[in-house]
Amino acid sequence: MMNLDINGRTALVTGGSKGLGYASAEALVREGAKVAIAARTEETLTKAAKIIDAVPIVANLSDRTGVLACIDKTRETIGNPDILVINTGGPAPATFAQTTPDGWREATDQLFHFTIEMLNAFLEPMKEKGWGRIVVITSFAAQEPVANLLYSNALRAGIHGLVNSVATEVAGHGVTINAVMPGFIMTDRMTGLGLDLDNVAQSIPAKRMGQPSELGDLVAFLCSERATYITGQAIACDGGLLQGI
Repeated sequence: MMNLDINGRTALVTGGSKGLGYASAEALVREGAKVAIAARTEETLTKAAKIIDAVPIVANLSDRTGVLACIDKTRETIGNPDILVINTGGPAPATFAQTTPDGWREATDQLFHFTIEMLNAFLEPMKEKGWGRIVVITSFAAQEPVANLLYSNALRAGIHGLVNSVATEVAGHGVTINAVMPGFIMTDRMTGLGLDLDNVAQSIPAKRMGQPSELGDLVAFLCSERATYITGQAIACDGGLLQGI
């Protein structure tokens, strides 16, 4: 069994009470990290934290006040984290004709500005320590746009540009930053979309949906000592769905 060598490291996983964030937090806890998970719904968060032995941080991550509160609570509970997993829900579906200026502002705050606030808070302490791991969970839509997801397509692609740019600035300080692009993963959110999941599975070269644990294991690896030379990358976990070179 590979030793990821992150025993005793501290980690913050946003959106960590369910789905891909929960799977990422669970994988990090399993490897010995002390993990805080942040989410808005206290009951769901508390239950999830108890199951995986994580620290719950109740925070509304959809607005700046809540994000800043999350940052403060994180520092109060685990200090500045060694590992940061940035995960948030996607914006509302829309074609370009359906987008609005307010919709763009809301989606930009939810995805792009949220990521920047987290980097502003925790990147410098990582540089000072000479060690840090950041993983941003995005979507395969960042590289292969999905119909009716205009906000997500555009903004997640922008986040990839941010990840790549920041990575070049901090690589010499022992800090890595990467994005992971989940494809169709069997989460509650996915099953609630009303899609024909059998048809979805057949559209994937692997002929099945992914499991949250598969994405979580990838995140844990990228946060480990085994991934010191991987940075500035966008890595798909999608069963071969992305066809670009």
